[in-house]
Amino acid sequence: MKVNIKKEKIILLLKIVILVIIDQILKILIFTNKQILPIQLIESILKINYTENFGIAFGMAKGGKIAFIIINIIIIFIVLALIFIKDKNLNKISKNCCILIVAGGIGNLIDRIFRGYVIDYIDFSQIINFPIFNFADIMIVIGTFGIAFFIILENIIKNND
Repeated sequence: MKVNIKKEKIILLLKIVILVIIDQILKILIFTNKQILPIQLIESILKINYTENFGIAFGMAKGGKIAFIIINIIIIFIVLALIFIKDKNLNKISKNCCILIVAGGIGNLIDRIFRGYVIDYIDFSQIINFPIFNFADIMIVIGTFGIAFFIILENIIKNND
């Protein structure tokens, strides 16, 4: 049984590493091609645009790079602890949501540490007033909403029993 637990944890870590690599490849592609951006993908809806985000989520609260790095690291460790210490209490979907949060957090943390800013590139601003974001942000949001959804659903089920 211990072999299966170790194998499962290795697979969880590999999922995180793969997602972080995908995030960083996308950001490198955007950075190395920023001179030809923006590129319209869907007319009047979606474009790929290069932006340097010095703030936190979606460009809010600019400045405080060290504080953002520390907060990012703390959140990553809390979610990793949840995955690896409380893993018996998490279903597969919740674990995958946690993986998304960690991978997205690491992807943006890499940017903050090595670039001093996060590269954002997904731009829907032509149809909605929303900041430009990236793949790591998508992972964090999906993971967070997924966990919140399952916590609410679990509480509804418990209260109806």
